Amino acid sequence: MRDICSCGVPQSLAVPFGMVENAFRRLERRLTGMTEDEFHFRGPGNPNSTAMLLQHLVLVDTTYLHLMMGDTDRLQEIQAHYGPFQDENGRIPEAKGAKLQALLEEYRSVIEMARSYVAGLAEEDVERAVVVPWWPEPATVRYMLWHMASHSIHHQGQIARLRSVYRER
Repeated sequence: MRDICSCGVPQSLAVPFGMVENAFRRLERRLTGMTEDEFHFRGPGNPNSTAMLLQHLVLVDTTYLHLMMGDTDRLQEIQAHYGPFQDENGRIPEAKGAKLQALLEEYRSVIEMARSYVAGLAEEDVERAVVVPWWPEPATVRYMLWHMASHSIHHQGQIARLRSVYRER
């Protein structure tokens, strides 16, 4: 039976974190069988490649996780490793040299770290305010998890389109 409720986490985070885990599993399936050539393919009129989108997801989710954890000291290190959120044109930056399996493993580690963190939270932590510097107001931990899942699903739609264009060419 399908469900998105994640076990082993506070009850009020079971669905939002279940959505994060489900989004990651769907992404893994979506990337199955992808070659490195397809991974870096942009297609006509498409500003992003799957490599760029996956690197962006890892960067953003790692950043959100550390913001939820209150570990803002690592933010510069994270950005130095994955690059900026945007290039000089306000777009997702290139992912030169990125390898599909390596990035997917890094993303899996982020999801596992998130599971560990969320499993250690108490019910009263669910509504704790998380400050995201570029957002106009703080968000709850519950909202942050929901946002991580929906952000992943949004970019998975772009990846699905890229796969379709790649196959048609």
